[in-house]
Amino acid sequence: MSNNNIKKAIPNGLTLFRCLTSILLPVLIIYGEETGAIIAAPLLILAGLSDYFDGFYARKYNVISVLGQVLDPVADKLLVIGVILALASENLLDFYFGFIPALIIVLREILITGIRESISSYNFSLKVSLLAKWKTTLQLFACGSFLVWRMNEFFYSIDFLGIISYTLLWLAAIITLITGFQYIMSVIMFFKKSNENL
Repeated sequence: MSNNNIKKAIPNGLTLFRCLTSILLPVLIIYGEETGAIIAAPLLILAGLSDYFDGFYARKYNVISVLGQVLDPVADKLLVIGVILALASENLLDFYFGFIPALIIVLREILITGIRESISSYNFSLKVSLLAKWKTTLQLFACGSFLVWRMNEFFYSIDFLGIISYTLLWLAAIITLITGFQYIMSVIMFFKKSNENL
């Protein structure tokens, strides 16, 4: 493989790494015990950084691929939902403070993914907004905060880490809800204009 082909393969390789991490992380969280708890947080950080660098290298090497366009937004959702479900399975997400924001995030991501798929045949695509990028960043920070908090008994005994984790989760949920509403309104306006032009 030539050096040029290797460079062009980097963005998709990073996206695939994120997809694989979305499977590996929940397994480490649920079954990894102490070793898994230590590995999970830095692995999520690497996955989060890969989200930035796949876009960076795609722009740098002018790489546009169907695989990347399909997998890149899905990889982020798989990663966040996988971690949230794993944390929920450990009862780490408090029923009063963690369940509602976690539910908002999971349902919104599934809904918007379904909408993207449904409208793909109408020659209309939902462009990722700047706020949506911040949404993903906050989601990853919230998940990372929980993973650090549960890393060992010492961190778990620090109540302030728990407060930070739940605060980040709620902020992520609020922005997730706002961007979801924006996407839905964009779709409604598109079909409204389409009907007016008939």
